[in-house]
Amino acid sequence: MPAILTHDLFGRESLDEVRDLLGFRTDDETDAFLLGNQGPDPLFYLVIDPLMRKWSPLGNAMHAARPALLLLAMREAAAGLEGRERTLARAYVAGFACHWLLDSTVHPLVYHWQNGICDAGVEGLDERAASKVHAEIERDLDEAVLFSLTGQTVATYRPHARTLAASHEVLAAVDKVYFYVALWVYGKAIDPRTFSTAAIEFRLVQRVFDSPGGRKRAVIGTLERALGRTPFSLVCAMSHRDRADARSAFDNREHGAWENPFTGEVSEDGFWDLWARARGRVGEVIPGLCSPDIDLAAMRELTGDLSFEGAPSAPDAPFTW
Repeated sequence: MPAILTHDLFGRESLDEVRDLLGFRTDDETDAFLLGNQGPDPLFYLVIDPLMRKWSPLGNAMHAARPALLLLAMREAAAGLEGRERTLARAYVAGFACHWLLDSTVHPLVYHWQNGICDAGVEGLDERAASKVHAEIERDLDEAVLFSLTGQTVATYRPHARTLAASHEVLAAVDKVYFYVALWVYGKAIDPRTFSTAAIEFRLVQRVFDSPGGRKRAVIGTLERALGRTPFSLVCAMSHRDRADARSAFDNREHGAWENPFTGEVSEDGFWDLWARARGRVGEVIPGLCSPDIDLAAMRELTGDLSFEGAPSAPDAPFTW
């Protein structure tokens, strides 16, 4: 990721520019674009559904490799629809590209912190806890972004109520995009309701995680630690706190030097520098993605072959799923 609120607020900040570029005319197009800003992340929440969880690895597969081919396939799938479905799917794919843009720009900083924490020599806090550390970092940034941009905390700006809005018509159009992309890119014929189910379950999990006062979070976290026999709780790492603070321990506001774990490049950029860099490319990436003349070579140039993780991706890297 970054987390749910950071992506949603990035989309809202970009909305006027994208609306002008693509000519949005309806609330459904706006909702489709904002939903697209969550990228493939809703797919992770299919794990709570016994009948649909087998499709959850698609989320990891999309994050991992060959973004140019993936984004091109998303664009082609949307263009292959007709009428209003095509319009809604195009708005969604534009949002999906914004998700890639923010992820690929910010993730190296997140992984820098994650690796440092997991390598610090704290007993039990090693690579096995990486997913929880990752979630904790992004949750902390999420809270800071929310307060910075809205002056609110999750006590009044509830993630489950303010994000992931989409009508049945929007979800049906996006379902078709995912079905075709899974078939073309990964050779998998997924359930036609995969994305819409994932979005609904993402909403459900956000409602369960909603605990501004912390009591529900503490109870669920205690149960998770006991049942999983682990000292760390993923729920506690992901559930937002009522934190009225525009700062994060991980925003590098002091502009200290850090090393990109994927390239070895040294940077002094803070989170907001990376945000601004991604935001500044929206006017380049969206028109490029929607150009009728875009091909794989042009898409590779547009994306720099950076995966959602921010790692360089070889053009022939295998898709593992």
